[in-house]
Amino acid sequence: MSVKLRYGLLLLVLVLTGCSKSWEATKKVGKVLWDPDVPVGKASQRPSEIAITLLAEPDMNPNPDGEPSPVEMQLVYLSEDSRFESMDFDQLDEKPLPDILGKNYIDHQDYTLTPDQYKPLALLKTGDENRYLGVIVHYSDPNATQWKKIIKLSGIGRQYYILVHVRANEVELRKEEEE
Repeated sequence: MSVKLRYGLLLLVLVLTGCSKSWEATKKVGKVLWDPDVPVGKASQRPSEIAITLLAEPDMNPNPDGEPSPVEMQLVYLSEDSRFESMDFDQLDEKPLPDILGKNYIDHQDYTLTPDQYKPLALLKTGDENRYLGVIVHYSDPNATQWKKIIKLSGIGRQYYILVHVRANEVELRKEEEE
């Protein structure tokens, strides 16, 4: 093999390896254009994802006859927890939730659960302002139950698995977290 051919091959290899970084970037841009849901950036800078599962016990929300009955519930997304923590059940009949929680309120979702129901929800992406997840369960006797709970979240860079467990006289929130 001649010296010119060796130098030519060496030059070709150097040029191709120098272009590999830009080729990788071009491939990544192509993936994002093809599928806009492809995560972009470092995991620690992406919005947190929350996988929520609702689980109702067979004996939940006993009515005056002691029979289980369905409940209405709300998942509430908040930037701060103080107004949620100080909220009284009677306020829910008087004002809409955004008015009660003021600037702490981000959004909420309404659900109806029947006894012994299991309901996984669609994966949710949060913004960095979302720091708390609260749950409100409208039991038939709110004075004899723990009808609200709240947990702290990080709006960025986490993956949460949350179980909302509706029991006979209380709601429980369990959180598993991945970074």
